[in-house]
Amino acid sequence: MDMSHYRELFVSEARGHLTAFNELILQLEGTGGDNAAINEIFRHAHSIKGMAATMGYDPIISLAHLLEDQLSRVRSGEWLFVPALADLLLESGDALSGMVSQVESGSEPIIEATGLLERLSLFSPDAKKCQTPEKPDAPCYLQNPSTEHNFRQSDSLKSIRIKTETLDRLVNITGELITNRYLLVDCAQRSGVADFDDPIHQLTALLRELRDEVFEARMLPFEIIAEKFPRLVRDLAHKQGKDVFFHLDGKDIELDRSILEEIAEPLVHILRNAVDHGMETPDERMAAGKEQSGDIRLRVARDKDHLEIVIEDDGRGMDPDRLKSKAVEKGVISAGEAEALTLQESFMLVCTPGFSTSETVSDVSGRGVGMDAVYTAVHSLGGELTIQSEIGVGSRFKMRLPITVSIINSLLVKSGKFDIAFPVNSVKRTLELKSADIIEEHGRQTILIDGSYIPVKSLNMLLGQAVQPDYGTALIPAVLCETGGSQIIFLVDRLCGQQEIFVRPLGIPLSRLRGINSATITGDGRVVFIADVAALA
Repeated sequence: MDMSHYRELFVSEARGHLTAFNELILQLEGTGGDNAAINEIFRHAHSIKGMAATMGYDPIISLAHLLEDQLSRVRSGEWLFVPALADLLLESGDALSGMVSQVESGSEPIIEATGLLERLSLFSPDAKKCQTPEKPDAPCYLQNPSTEHNFRQSDSLKSIRIKTETLDRLVNITGELITNRYLLVDCAQRSGVADFDDPIHQLTALLRELRDEVFEARMLPFEIIAEKFPRLVRDLAHKQGKDVFFHLDGKDIELDRSILEEIAEPLVHILRNAVDHGMETPDERMAAGKEQSGDIRLRVARDKDHLEIVIEDDGRGMDPDRLKSKAVEKGVISAGEAEALTLQESFMLVCTPGFSTSETVSDVSGRGVGMDAVYTAVHSLGGELTIQSEIGVGSRFKMRLPITVSIINSLLVKSGKFDIAFPVNSVKRTLELKSADIIEEHGRQTILIDGSYIPVKSLNMLLGQAVQPDYGTALIPAVLCETGGSQIIFLVDRLCGQQEIFVRPLGIPLSRLRGINSATITGDGRVVFIADVAALA
């Protein structure tokens, strides 16, 4: 009998139970005891045992049965939910997750944690510590602490699972249809036949509807990647002897699967830095007049066609002068350049490859890797990263990302031999300037707009092309963009209007072009490069 179908179902269902199992344990650590949550944890362990019994996975049955025993004692009031028990339950959850992965790969499940069954069966809380504290002595980590729980429900028959490869193909086909729609428009205009107008308008409306539906199918809740963050913060803080409360807001916000995949690891880097660099020890916090336990909060919010992810802590903060001193010491910048840096530019030094202020190398930090990967990932997605910090108050990392990166609205311009597309979400406005409007300010070309001097750069020069020596009295087309909280103006040869484009990744050697992060092909076969505004700035 072919058991592969049932194995896939077991893996999917078991992982759902384990996710809820781990989340509720972390929640209980913060609340000190909650009968509804304890009952729900027990039900998840019982469900896993029942499914494993159906499939004949004896090691999973044995471990889940012991979990039931320990949780039964907590339910009955025989034991209190102490931190040591939480550690053991989380370790058991990891072991179950590992065995589920073994099942998924086609292997028989084996408990790899040494002596776990024995430690679980012999566990007994220290009687002296079995007192319900108003605030847990051990580090605890909250994820939206509340006495109300959203318990897991089975999938409705109205929904089905679709392979991600199928969704990717649908996006590609939709993008090709949008490209061909522009080809049809061009053919209709050249033929001069008005009968094409109505069908093309109808086609445009249907393609937009198709695009929206395909994007909706690719959208996933942020909690898909965030479910591991509370445990990550908990374990790292516990290892370093720090008390940290972790808060997560907006986990139900949805965004494109491809963005979720790319942003997961950068968020891990920032959270690890927040615990390792940002958070003080309890003694240090008390000496500074703070609460013994610190807070790390991750907030996700949607702003029109963008997503904002903010990670902030109330830790020690960053010293901009120390960052600049380290940068000069490492040869990243000169002393003169350090003096000219703005506060935001000083904080962004942490994103320089190989930059680190840590005096020692550990398994968490000190090797100068991490934040440069965060910066690269955010900007490869067409997003922005900004950093704010205050000594003794804390730090704030904000990422602004597009909801999707496959099909975008763009402003097309001509720059020398190149057709360039600026993502509309980075464009503030278009301008026509006179040569006399451009002035020298602090050694760079600027223009005064609304009382502020905004830097001006030639897009031709940035792309390695010949720059027109003198515009004379002719008006100069320009694009005003915003990136990282700053504005910049790019001089171009011609403005060509807006167009919806299907974004295609670049391969080597084109992917090495500075200031270009992707491309598209128009209906008439022209290659249009998509500008990386942050890199150009």
